[in-house]
Amino acid sequence: MISPYKNTFRVSQAYRHLRSDGTYHQGYDLVGIGDKYIYSPVYGTVIRAGWECAMLPRKGFGQRVVLRVGCTDYYMYFGHLSQINVVAGQKLKPGYLIGVEGSTGHSTGSHLHWEIRINDIKTGYVSVYQYAGIPNMPGSTAYTSNWAAEIFGPGNLKKPTSGYPQRLYNAALQGALGINKDGIFGARTEKAVKEFQAAHNLTADGIVGTQTKAALSKLL
Repeated sequence: MISPYKNTFRVSQAYRHLRSDGTYHQGYDLVGIGDKYIYSPVYGTVIRAGWECAMLPRKGFGQRVVLRVGCTDYYMYFGHLSQINVVAGQKLKPGYLIGVEGSTGHSTGSHLHWEIRINDIKTGYVSVYQYAGIPNMPGSTAYTSNWAAEIFGPGNLKKPTSGYPQRLYNAALQGALGINKDGIFGARTEKAVKEFQAAHNLTADGIVGTQTKAALSKLL
């Protein structure tokens, strides 16, 4: 699974939970157990960092960070933070500290609201569950991800892949390889993968499996 926590955490509200007002909860609510630090799971650019509405601090996401994932049209939202450690325009790598979980904005207790949208618009919600693979049920169960290796997704990456959530996994791969992070696994990405595999004494087949992911994760 992929998570913005490096330590243990639990799910306090599921993705697509039906609220009492008839609307759906469009992300995960997560609570850090081991610590409250929030990290970027992607190569991205900070689009916004700060209060969603400084005049109404108990509304919305409160203190939030919005990241554009690589050069894709997908955006990650991190809401209700108590502390922000990044600024707009900053380039982040996986593992960079974004901030600290909190209870700012419309919130009744310390947690992180984490969601993904396409095109950075309010109606552009996509499934964070499909991307992250965190069990989609609230409870007391503590989870820990095998953090670095899992940012490349659960299966093999290979040509051609460009749909969701594969584009996010591909963008992580491209970031680790040092090439343009458009999230499309085409001939350019395949060539870079083969060169990386050959340089690390791996089978240079252009398919990113367990061994290639393990070698790539050492670059993070």
